[in-house]
Amino acid sequence: MTLIKREGGRIYFFVIGIIVLVSLSHTAYAQTENRVLSQEELSTHVIGLEKEVQDLKKIIQQQNEIINKLSSKAEEPKTESIAAVQEKPKEEKSPVLAGMGKVDLSILLQEWYVHDDHAKDNFKHRRLEVGLGGKLEDHLLWKVQIDPSLVQEDNTTRSILKDAYVGYDDIPHHVIQLGQYKIPITEEGFRSSAKIDTIERSFIGRTFGDKRDIGVMALGTWKYADYQLGVFNGEGPNKSDTNDQKDLAGRFVLKPFPDNASLKGFQVGSSFYVRPTNKTASEKKRIGAEARYENGPFSLKSEFMKGQDAAVPENGWYVQTGYFFHPQWQAIAKYEGFDPNERKDDDREYDTTVGLNYFLIDKKTKLQLNYIHKNVLGGTDENQVIGAAQYAF
Repeated sequence: MTLIKREGGRIYFFVIGIIVLVSLSHTAYAQTENRVLSQEELSTHVIGLEKEVQDLKKIIQQQNEIINKLSSKAEEPKTESIAAVQEKPKEEKSPVLAGMGKVDLSILLQEWYVHDDHAKDNFKHRRLEVGLGGKLEDHLLWKVQIDPSLVQEDNTTRSILKDAYVGYDDIPHHVIQLGQYKIPITEEGFRSSAKIDTIERSFIGRTFGDKRDIGVMALGTWKYADYQLGVFNGEGPNKSDTNDQKDLAGRFVLKPFPDNASLKGFQVGSSFYVRPTNKTASEKKRIGAEARYENGPFSLKSEFMKGQDAAVPENGWYVQTGYFFHPQWQAIAKYEGFDPNERKDDDREYDTTVGLNYFLIDKKTKLQLNYIHKNVLGGTDENQVIGAAQYAF
């Protein structure tokens, strides 16, 4: 800064010196003529001097602009607050270039420690989901996801393939998927495991939802509503159908206030599943309702679902609330009930969960701690403490 100002001062005095020299040269010129100049000649000289002065003023102005620019560049950069830096969106990671199109890699890793009144304490690999997906062309989608943790040490071997599908998104507001993926039952069950607030899903989220099957599904998204509607084998993941009939599943969600700052986080919806009785499988039905509200640090979520497997009616529900008391800390409380057979009175269970989430980088990379109290009618109450570490990208 000091050097810039010193150089600016030199330029200024240099220009003033030029003006003085010009003036003296004109005076000397007049004196060398050894005669008195006429009024007309003096006027001409004055006009010439005024023009030169105006030109020199422009030069001075240009020099001052250059000095100001150099001064602003020399200033030290302002330091931003930590909060401002955290609010900045992260740069998108570049996808991997493949032989055709681009490939995105995703990983979800969950490690648990479980303390239980009625079982041995246990460290547990809960999930290790590795996904590859992308586009072959502008509207041709694909995804493959595996989970090696599905293969258990006690030889209870299951296929590690979770998702495998192709898609097409050139229909306005729609994506069509063909292959294996989650069926659209319950909000919590259809949601990614990386994005739920408690360590484990609710009774209805894991009993009715979080199921995969093979089929075709349409996903529609608009400003005020979303839907998913699909036709499936009904046999579960990685299995061929054993009959000609197919199962139908769907979910519909309304978002009535997308432009209201206080209410845009409110949505309501419903989901269903239907499988008629056939030669190889019994009747299966599901019908439920969901509501969700998020506004700043506060969230409130609830679902109810009624089902029927063969002739056995069942139902479940939960209410959950959460609050961010610090940008990285969230408190969670959930109360839920499940009745596996409505014709019995002594088999219902009511669970209370309180928890704490600490977010390390974003909403998918976190540490969690949950305490669960299980009130089992006709049985013995149970207490669990679960700690979890989740890393995802």
